[in-house]
Amino acid sequence: MQEEKATEQFEQLMTTLEAAGYVHYEISNFGKPNHFARHNSNYWKGVPYLGVGPSAHAYNGKVRSWNVANNAQYLKSLNDNILPFEEELLSPTQCYNEYVMIGLRTIWGCDLSAIEQIDPNFQLHFKTSIQPFIADGSVVTPDGAHYVLTRKGKLLADYIAMTLFEA
Repeated sequence: MQEEKATEQFEQLMTTLEAAGYVHYEISNFGKPNHFARHNSNYWKGVPYLGVGPSAHAYNGKVRSWNVANNAQYLKSLNDNILPFEEELLSPTQCYNEYVMIGLRTIWGCDLSAIEQIDPNFQLHFKTSIQPFIADGSVVTPDGAHYVLTRKGKLLADYIAMTLFEA
């Protein structure tokens, strides 16, 4: 699909649903005020979660893990008193980049205090790198601590996040 057509359709979607009283609470999700998907909203807010069963994923803020997908292998491992999972320890850079990528997609945005908790050094990088997007109207900071995409910014969400990433 051509980029212009996709942009036109996304803008039409936002206009139509917002006019009908829906809140654009995540880049690809709308809901009536205070009636947002609880399950996915927790992912977007970085809330830790437990994964139970084959293929289930878990996250505690620093470690992401996933259980084997094969049902027979999963059950055999449990019968052998083995927890059948793999895990990935996230570096501070990975935690920061993920926070930025996910946070910007939501109405809650990115919070400077959350970035500071990951690593205080990322706060200056974020504040400096986001300035061009504030200047061009893609990002607003209504309270001086939270950075949220505008309608214009929602069309550039992936690019903005990528620009804010730490290498």
